[in-house]
Amino acid sequence: MAEPAQDRPRIGAGERSARQILAAAAALLIVVVLAVHIAMVTRPDQPSFPLWALALGWLAAVFTIATGVAARWLPDAALRTAALIAVAAYGLTLITFPFAVPDQGIDRIPWTLTASGAAAAAALVGGGRRLAWLTVLAGTTAGFGFRAVYGGLDLTGVVNDLQALLTGAVICVIGGHIISVGRGLDAAAASISAAAARESAERGRLAARTRAAALVHDEVLATLNLAASDLPIPRDRLAEQAGRAASALSRMVDEQAEEPVLLRRALAEEARRHGAAFAVLGGPVTVLPAATQEALLGATRQALLNSRQHAPGANVEVTLEIRHQEATGSAILVRIADDGPGFDLDGIADDRLGIRQSIVGRMSRVNGGAAEVCSQPGGGTEVMLRCAAELVRVLDSSGDRRALRSGLGAVAVVYVLTQTACAVLASLAVAGTWPLNLAVLATALLAAEILRRTPSRRPGPGRTAPVVALVLGGLVAGALTLPFGYGTTWFSVAFAFVFVAFALRGRIGVAVTGGAMIVAVLVVTGLAAGVSAGELVQVTVRPVVLITLAAALLMVAERLHRRIAALHHEAVDQAERRSWTLAARSELAIRVAELGRTVVPLLERIAAGGDPTPAERREYASWEGELRDSLRAGSLARDPLVGVVAAARDRGVDVVLLDDSGGSLADAQVEPVLRWMADAIAGARERAVGRLLPAGREAVAGVTVDGQHTEFQGAANIVQGE
Repeated sequence: MAEPAQDRPRIGAGERSARQILAAAAALLIVVVLAVHIAMVTRPDQPSFPLWALALGWLAAVFTIATGVAARWLPDAALRTAALIAVAAYGLTLITFPFAVPDQGIDRIPWTLTASGAAAAAALVGGGRRLAWLTVLAGTTAGFGFRAVYGGLDLTGVVNDLQALLTGAVICVIGGHIISVGRGLDAAAASISAAAARESAERGRLAARTRAAALVHDEVLATLNLAASDLPIPRDRLAEQAGRAASALSRMVDEQAEEPVLLRRALAEEARRHGAAFAVLGGPVTVLPAATQEALLGATRQALLNSRQHAPGANVEVTLEIRHQEATGSAILVRIADDGPGFDLDGIADDRLGIRQSIVGRMSRVNGGAAEVCSQPGGGTEVMLRCAAELVRVLDSSGDRRALRSGLGAVAVVYVLTQTACAVLASLAVAGTWPLNLAVLATALLAAEILRRTPSRRPGPGRTAPVVALVLGGLVAGALTLPFGYGTTWFSVAFAFVFVAFALRGRIGVAVTGGAMIVAVLVVTGLAAGVSAGELVQVTVRPVVLITLAAALLMVAERLHRRIAALHHEAVDQAERRSWTLAARSELAIRVAELGRTVVPLLERIAAGGDPTPAERREYASWEGELRDSLRAGSLARDPLVGVVAAARDRGVDVVLLDDSGGSLADAQVEPVLRWMADAIAGARERAVGRLLPAGREAVAGVTVDGQHTEFQGAANIVQGE
């Protein structure tokens, strides 16, 4: 039972493009078939078939051509349906052919009946590899059967059907591989988009928390601290500051959840503002961590300012380069260069912070960061910035390699069997030619085997030259010594297949050149033999179609897949930015809601002006301490310590909690510290500072209460000190 249309998975852009390519290829093949057919039906010995049979054949041809022409604009379901109708029409021509044979009989069946290549390409579009192989086998089987019954079971007819079988097999393998590559691109893009969205969302939440913390630290804590103090601060200025802080918190969701700007766009804008040229080399990068991107932008900005200040009128260029280095890891490099007067690096004064701090120092503080300044008097200046790169994951465009290997293996078997059969039949048909036919066959098989054993996918000149020499030598020898005819020149397709193998291995130029050589040899020898134009076309069309179609399919598919990969990368980029924004906005909304419920009312009260009461001062101090804890207390911000700290602050004690452990302590290690620190702070009268110490210290934590310092090295080891 067929699944409902709405339940079928929609194909992606890669697979859609692959199907469009094959639909166009089917249309092109039909055009070639029709051209040859029209040239042949002008011969007076052609039988007259009934009108309905001709209409059915033309319907299959026209429908295939229309599908290929309209493939770009047809929806997925319509494209597949149209392709299946074209295949069904071809199948009907095979099924109904016995009913279309004229009463007077025929000498041989139409060669178009077994030209199954176009139907195989359409079958790939509509139903996939299995339907394509079935179509080719159906055409071949029908051809042999009809020839045995109605006539034409001779060398020309059998060679035609065998070569049609080989051509169809090549189309099935190449076309199936193109579809699998497109499908693989879509699957890889979907997987990467999902992973990138998750990672970007986490970065967005982290950036939102960082921005919220910065706003709280810069605006809210300062306001609450001043409001809690008894310093003689002008109330109007404090009220203004409190109003600004409350307003900033309220606007935080809209203003702080903006999409991250890609590095290349940010650098391009920076270069534009300073009148510098901008260029990009290498692959794409994802959105960088905020600190890394800010360091690169800040150092670039400083370098551009230096160029404009010390080299006015000079040509300045900013170049972003992505280097893929397996040994040391991939890196981002930003080069800022000018052709100004330059300067002596050794003469830079110690107080020149533009280079020492704003460029070199800034880059030294990020992951893998470094900066190098190169200049000399009269030689211009170059600033090179470097940091570690987080590269976009490459989309896998290899397709189903197992299916490709098995398909190529099947084609190799078909090739050996069909060409051996052609050589044997040609030897039997023309007496005394078996040594020449077998020698030509051996040459073709040897050339194919040398190419198959090439260790690298793309054969170099050392392998290409002997293979081409063998093919050309065997082709010329066969064309000059064997009778010229469609059946007797079977070897032209055998040698053409070797050049198809070159195309599959990425040497499309060699394949096309080889096809041109085959056509040239056949045309010259055919004209010398005095054959008709129709027979010359019939002899040359198969190798031309075989090589041209394979090369064209692979070239177009490669270009389209590059375009699809670029579109998928853009989709991944959009997914990252969208998930970043949504996650950041959600995180900020939660934080703003919490602050709006707790802190904003305090800020609005302060913004209203007036002198705070002692109770209000204690409330401001308590909230200031609690917010400070949320920013810096880390693992210490939990019971039983938070309750003791809140009580101490209510008594007017200044309490500071710091977590400098970097998350190196497990909960089981923190629990005894919390109890020990709570006991110590409970007795504080004026000031207490509790701190989790960095990893690697002998002590785990320390607390200073009213000037008395104590360190915690374990439940049984507490060190007292001043």
